[in-house]
Amino acid sequence: MSYCQELGTNVKWLRKKAGLSQEQLALEAGISNSYYRLIEHGAANPTIQELEKIARVLDVSLADLLITSASAGAAI
Repeated sequence: MSYCQELGTNVKWLRKKAGLSQEQLALEAGISNSYYRLIEHGAANPTIQELEKIARVLDVSLADLLITSASAGAAI
């Protein structure tokens, strides 16, 4: 699994844990819904600034987004 895929899996797990839809998170983070979907599917390589926006909405640290899904226990 590539880094972007692992990141997407972890972001998706954190979003679901927060009870947010993709649309809600994208809107609150100020990024397009289509781009956010690409992040979750591991098809985008987001910037640090974009990841900071996502982390802020999820109320987690940037480091929490970057922890691999295996170490976070995220089985989706």
